[in-house]
Amino acid sequence: MRIGKKGVVMGIYTIHAGHAKQGNRFSGAVGYCAESVVDRQIAREVIYYLQKEGHTVYDCTVDSGISQGNIISKIKKNINAVKGASANISIHLNAVSKSKADGKIKGSECLVYSSLTVDAAIGKRITDELKALGFTNRGVKVRKDLGILKGIKNGGKNVLVEVFFCDDEDDYILYNKVGAAAIGKAIAQGIVGKAIPVTTMRAAKPTLRYGSSGTEAQKLQLNLNKVADAGLVCDGKIGPRTVSALKKWQAACGLQADGIYGPISYEQMQRLL
Repeated sequence: MRIGKKGVVMGIYTIHAGHAKQGNRFSGAVGYCAESVVDRQIAREVIYYLQKEGHTVYDCTVDSGISQGNIISKIKKNINAVKGASANISIHLNAVSKSKADGKIKGSECLVYSSLTVDAAIGKRITDELKALGFTNRGVKVRKDLGILKGIKNGGKNVLVEVFFCDDEDDYILYNKVGAAAIGKAIAQGIVGKAIPVTTMRAAKPTLRYGSSGTEAQKLQLNLNKVADAGLVCDGKIGPRTVSALKKWQAACGLQADGIYGPISYEQMQRLL
């Protein structure tokens, strides 16, 4: 903890995306999108907005391990190396079996070790913030069986955020609509317990689909040529060849191969450039 401008107390936070990186073993749930892709996008945005407010933030994400338990152990080692933390936030996506993904099981929830703690208060603020974006509020739930909520010794409060269900179409559509930046900002606001000025909000890029044209469409074609060797003519017009190349790239990244270049695809592309 430190004192910032105008005597405001600044926090120390650890943030991590759950599971291994996409393409490695133990990379988490997959549905309309891959958990390990999207939770990293959201985690980066949470870090961005906390840092914008002047807080110290450590990214404790781990990309690989010999087992899920090994990955958790590595994450906890990173977390425990940060002394004097205010809170430790774990970012995940939820999932149920496809047969149950009917639009009734959806929404956001936070998991904590005990309901009678500051941890639960942080979790409630986060779920309230996500509800304001349109996600169903599933509340705060006690989970004493989760290793990531136990054995943390850096003084911080521990909260696991299940942002939405990656195998529920309604949640996926809503995520594409609001984007990782808005969700990261909402979670950051829940963590610190106050609004973060809109002036720090990162601008969302326009969604591109078949028939779109212009400068952003041309940038997409150029980027597909760079990251996927698509061999596209960069004429700024989204036609069949561009859509086909986009779908192939989306599938290779663990994204829904829908040929629509929305927030999820845009954020994944930026990681690769």
